[in-house]
Amino acid sequence: MDITVYCLASGSSANALLLVAGGDALLIDAGLGVRTLRAEMEKRGVAPSSLSGILLTHEHIDHVRGAVPLARKWGVPLVTNRGTLGALFAQERRDAPCREVATNGDVGVGPFGVRALSVSHDAADPVGFRVCVGGAVIAYATDTGTVTPAFREACVGASLVAVESNHDIHKLRFGPYPEHLKTRILSRWGHLSNNAACDLILSHTHEHGPACFWLSHLSETNNTPRMALNYWKKRVKAEGLRAAPAVVEVALRDRPSLVYRTRSRAVQLALF
Repeated sequence: MDITVYCLASGSSANALLLVAGGDALLIDAGLGVRTLRAEMEKRGVAPSSLSGILLTHEHIDHVRGAVPLARKWGVPLVTNRGTLGALFAQERRDAPCREVATNGDVGVGPFGVRALSVSHDAADPVGFRVCVGGAVIAYATDTGTVTPAFREACVGASLVAVESNHDIHKLRFGPYPEHLKTRILSRWGHLSNNAACDLILSHTHEHGPACFWLSHLSETNNTPRMALNYWKKRVKAEGLRAAPAVVEVALRDRPSLVYRTRSRAVQLALF
């Protein structure tokens, strides 16, 4: 089975990842408006009513803007833990079809095997996800202030890892944000830096071999795609490596960008 992953948006404005496996599809986060989500899915041959589910990492608006309207209109279940569902329905003041999954627990969503992974962020009960389908494994974690053991373990065996690379530490510290916001972002309940994301990639590939990584959820103010990718290249050089040990690409904040297909993995690694 060919698996295709589309990054529809990844950043402080909106987050949405679309997984397509044969005739089945799954959304991870739904931070775009429902009309935009519908249009972007249909461009890729996916009708909203055919979604197996909508996985939600947490209740912040850039991850859930279109979630409840989409679920209610097409009867697609929201899949997340009790804490996130409670916080979401309280802020929406209405409910929607849903399925609970315990943090660090597993659930089947159509043909997709899903594990909700504990992460560290200032939300009710934030999670990342490990999704398995057709022999492919995708690991996903944005909005986390630290790389948790659960997420590190979930990356083992994954062919694609989408990990937060929110900010450049120097740019954040000397940038325009007020001190309380800088402190929040830099805390274990905030966001991962370029440095932390590259630490994960290097340690993972050293132990488990190459994979494809998407640097995700970049800050509009404290990072740029070029800065994040250049930081990775500098780290590879500083490690004394002759070649990069992973395919590393940058997801764009405000529009569809990256596409991953299981059949292209070997070619991507060879060309990097």
